[in-house]
Amino acid sequence: MRAVESLENDSALVVDDMAERMSGRRAFRRCLSNATPSNSERMYQVSELVLGTWWFDRSLMTLLTSNSLHSARGWLSARLRNSARGLAGPPRQVVVVGSGFDTRPWRMALPPMTKWLEIDVPEVASAKKRRLRAVNAELRMNDFTGMYPLRTIQWDLHAADVTNERLNFGKVLDMYGFDVTAPIVWVVENVLMYLSPEHVNQLLSRMSAVSSAGSIVIANSTVNRNAELVGEGKHGTYPSDVVSHWVSSLPESPADLEVVLSGANWDLMESCTQHEIAEAVCDGRDVASMCAGGVGQPVGPGEHRPTDVYFFARKF
Repeated sequence: MRAVESLENDSALVVDDMAERMSGRRAFRRCLSNATPSNSERMYQVSELVLGTWWFDRSLMTLLTSNSLHSARGWLSARLRNSARGLAGPPRQVVVVGSGFDTRPWRMALPPMTKWLEIDVPEVASAKKRRLRAVNAELRMNDFTGMYPLRTIQWDLHAADVTNERLNFGKVLDMYGFDVTAPIVWVVENVLMYLSPEHVNQLLSRMSAVSSAGSIVIANSTVNRNAELVGEGKHGTYPSDVVSHWVSSLPESPADLEVVLSGANWDLMESCTQHEIAEAVCDGRDVASMCAGGVGQPVGPGEHRPTDVYFFARKF
């Protein structure tokens, strides 16, 4: 889907030159054949996945490079902004949990002193390393001999199942030279719905336990109401063999979401829905016609189909 979005000209929300080669031609062509043609200035409607990728890209870059946090809803207050920063300035350590075939360290203009660590199950980690070598991507800074230079001072991929209670996050961070006394940005993208509610709470709690004050988690999950629709077989454009693995969800209401996160020692800073992200992307244009997957389609008076919730949370 990132590869398909990259075909758009000036209107592309995500440009990922590696995506087609990382996914393989057959997968890319299948995705392209399923893309919904657009009746706007775009070739194809914006996919649900790309909306989320856009939000994560934007949120991560803001956290790492500026003195403000920005989401689809607007600027956070100075009080929250300052408490997230601390006195040391923007964080320079990123840990991506369930990273899959993420290519941000090669496609984004990240601050050069950023340390980047990915964690995923052994079979995914092995497959990703094989693909990265096949596409000739740089895996160590200043060791560039191929097509895609690394944009961070350090990139590592640790093979582990994050639901394994024996996984010691503190030891893993120390192994790769991370400073647990300095802020860490945890990225948990399209992962939580595949974990049981117990494992979601355990993961968030264990991340918090090794994080210093000022650390931030940016994450998303499908919401409770959408999980109910999926359970009824109404899963929009998400493939049935994907949603069949969703085993948990989070509340859409900020007040209820705050309760869940505080139980894992995170302080909710701001949240938004996928529809609100779509509204920010469309900037006054019709969401239902510009976005695929039923985003923006009404399901009741003044109500749109519930999908995902996206959020920032701070270590307290």
